[in-house]
Amino acid sequence: MPSRPRALVGLVATTVLLPLALLLVGLWEGRRGLDDLAAVMAEHDRLAQVVADLEARAPRDGRPDFRLQFRHDGKLYGGPLAVAKAREARDGTATLAALMDWRRALPPIAVAGGAVAAGLSLLVLVAGALLARRGRGSREALVGGFSLMRRLLPAALALQIVAATAAFVAVVVFEAGLLVQGGLTGDGMKLIGIAAVAVGATLLAAGGALLGLRRALDAFEPDPLPILGRPIAPAEAPGLWRLVEGLAERMGALRPEAVVVGLTGGFFVTAGPVELEPGGARLAGRILHLPLPSLAVMRGDETAAIIAHELAHYAGGDTAYSQRFLPIYAGVGRSLDAVAARERGALGLFGPSLRLGLFVMERFHLAVRHWSRVREFAADAAGAAVTSRDAAARALLRTGAVAPRIAETLAAAAEAPDAAPPDLVAAVLDHAVARGLDDPAAHLETGQAHPTDTHPPTRDRIGALGRAIDADLLAAAGLTPPPHALGQLAAYFADPAGLCRSATADFLEAVRARDAAFHAHLETTAAAVGTEDRVLRANHRPRGLVLAAAGGLFGVVALAIAVFGIPGMLPREATVVLVASLALAVLMLGAGALVLSRGEPVVLVLKPDGLAVPGLDRTIAWDDIADLDMTGNHAGIVTRVLLPPEVRWPERRPGRHAVKLDAKRRIVTVPVPLPRGLDRQGFADLIAAYRAAAEARRILAGASARLEPEPA
Repeated sequence: MPSRPRALVGLVATTVLLPLALLLVGLWEGRRGLDDLAAVMAEHDRLAQVVADLEARAPRDGRPDFRLQFRHDGKLYGGPLAVAKAREARDGTATLAALMDWRRALPPIAVAGGAVAAGLSLLVLVAGALLARRGRGSREALVGGFSLMRRLLPAALALQIVAATAAFVAVVVFEAGLLVQGGLTGDGMKLIGIAAVAVGATLLAAGGALLGLRRALDAFEPDPLPILGRPIAPAEAPGLWRLVEGLAERMGALRPEAVVVGLTGGFFVTAGPVELEPGGARLAGRILHLPLPSLAVMRGDETAAIIAHELAHYAGGDTAYSQRFLPIYAGVGRSLDAVAARERGALGLFGPSLRLGLFVMERFHLAVRHWSRVREFAADAAGAAVTSRDAAARALLRTGAVAPRIAETLAAAAEAPDAAPPDLVAAVLDHAVARGLDDPAAHLETGQAHPTDTHPPTRDRIGALGRAIDADLLAAAGLTPPPHALGQLAAYFADPAGLCRSATADFLEAVRARDAAFHAHLETTAAAVGTEDRVLRANHRPRGLVLAAAGGLFGVVALAIAVFGIPGMLPREATVVLVASLALAVLMLGAGALVLSRGEPVVLVLKPDGLAVPGLDRTIAWDDIADLDMTGNHAGIVTRVLLPPEVRWPERRPGRHAVKLDAKRRIVTVPVPLPRGLDRQGFADLIAAYRAAAEARRILAGASARLEPEPA
């Protein structure tokens, strides 16, 4: 990890110095623009004087006087051609002077854009740091500061993107003006083309980022929190509701409006919308979730300490705070996603904006973590106050020691739901009695699982309670529950056995629904490529037609020169142009005929079970491919296939083939021209579809093998 000063220097360099570099380039170009204009104007005045002198010396009777001479671009012109070329050069410099005069307007745009981008960077850096520091003073200040930043950051990023894009475009267009000044040569046209592509890509990326930022400002409604469980009414759990309401009264906390019990997840509270699974029932308001397996294997005072801890979050307004904070956090995150999605297409120009947003998120994330720790410690203290420090400490340790037994039992049931016992709560207890609990000391550095919040490590939480972690505490927390521990559920529920079976049925139903959806997805994926081989052929015809058409065009030009000549050009020079045109016509027509004669050769054959490459003696099975990557080039796509050592290595067939074999590194390289009807992304998607289909068939075959009955 980089040191904090180094990270700060990197942040400032990226967000402030890069825009300042655009500003400095703009200042430099401004000076050069004035010098270039002055040079062009001086050249125009000189040529105007030359034209005036030649016109004054030209014979009035129109006779050619070859004593009149004009040298330009290394060539010497005489007679009437000298006057014509001088006028042409004078008019050209007049046009160039107008262009240079217009070009002078670009450096101020670069200077202003760089200044605005750098100023916004400084503003966001300072405001983000100050608001985040102020947020450590109170959660209200944190929410208020982050809410303000959520509204201002997208606008600041949008303005910075506009400013940086304008500055970059101004710099590139200014420099492209030098190419016009030097004459539009072949290399100059290539550079102008590159500049046009860079400007176009940047403008497209900027437009996409701005649209994304606009969508990021839309209102955000959090999705309901999915919970695998069922609500439990007071009549179904009189003892549990008495415990919860009694604790809430003693603590001065709001009582939950609903209690949900299930097999998965831990103890937690929420005040947002909830969707219960299976069934999709919706709940809202203050909801307390309790895991039945934990209630069965934990002692009564430990359960009370944990429930009191959760109720303390209501007393402290933690759930309401989370619900207010979530939309703000999501809005800032979506703003960064909008910039990140276009950052690469802008040649890194949006790097400062992205780093600014990440800095803001990091500053506020640290403040959020601060308050998360503070509130968790406060909730632990509240739980200990209505039970005891020992009970609260044991509850923290025992939760970590019990969790692996619960996870193992539920994982086994999810793997084979039809063979699962009807009461998974009893199965958890049996598994815990048979194997024992984990060593609590092994979980001291982990935090408690929670669907929406983070928790400090267990060691820190017990230390904040003022309870030393000694051997007695660890032994008590890791004590294996007795076989009759399931009976303590009767203190909470009217029909604990029926509730445990119903919760088990809910869990298994959700597992079967998940498996069915996954199975359907696999079948759809496997069927997406069909059962027939797909032959991919090279698409040479358009290239051949273009070459042939270009050759024909040069042939027409050569014919026109042979018949009409070239006005104003010496016969010797016209002959050179004629020969060059004929040569290009023959070359391009021959190349086009050669390309068209090749037809559409097979470049790959995609089979349901593997990849057939022309030039190899065997098909490479999809399941045998350890890795595959594709790289685009001017001719198409280069596909590299990595084969593991245990797979039989293919051999090359006789003949000329483009495939390359690297047996030492186990890499097969296949250069592939773009197949007919596919672009690069379409080709990559097609290969991915065949690989996914093969993997889906393999998983389906394995599942079918597991389901087949064993022979008697």
